[in-house]
Amino acid sequence: MILIVCWSFQAKDNKYFQNHSAPTFDRSRVVAETRATDSYQNVLFSLIQFKLHTGVFPRRVTVVTHEFKRARFMECHFPAMGLVTVDTRHSSYQHKAAVIGINPPENVTASESLARGEMMNGIGLWKADLYGVNENLASKRRKRGWIPGMVDEFSNMDLGAVVFDLLRYDGGKDRNEWFSQREDLPWSYAKNDITQQN
Repeated sequence: MILIVCWSFQAKDNKYFQNHSAPTFDRSRVVAETRATDSYQNVLFSLIQFKLHTGVFPRRVTVVTHEFKRARFMECHFPAMGLVTVDTRHSSYQHKAAVIGINPPENVTASESLARGEMMNGIGLWKADLYGVNENLASKRRKRGWIPGMVDEFSNMDLGAVVFDLLRYDGGKDRNEWFSQREDLPWSYAKNDITQQN
């Protein structure tokens, strides 16, 4: 199974990104993740939702989002949660996570405007706060309904200690250090090398 992450309202509004020639999704296999308040949480909580729904963590993740957000996922979110290596130039493990990017039409929002906004309010913030724990991103989470302590909702789920450690991770001593147990996470790039399977 492959995990595809997208904002549920975007997916439904776009009829799960189908066109008339595409096969129909089996809606019984579509599960919405409803706790996330930002793109990092959307991926992390979707990994957990996948485990709760299937009994296993995914071996591959595909995120469907806007193209202008690709770098945010590839350079910040995926390495922060161990889906790819920190050195994004090392492509051996890029098979573990992918982004399908679809920007709005140019006549709706100019690509220059999207790129500028992403640099100021997206990847620009995430590079300085990989886990969304510092005030700028944490306040965005609170405004979107995240309440400190909500992570405890996950404590009774059979996720494993390392996953719960990531959920509670505060960015380390400098509040922007890589989570030291990334390779121990059940979905880590260092595990389940799908390129070796038939």
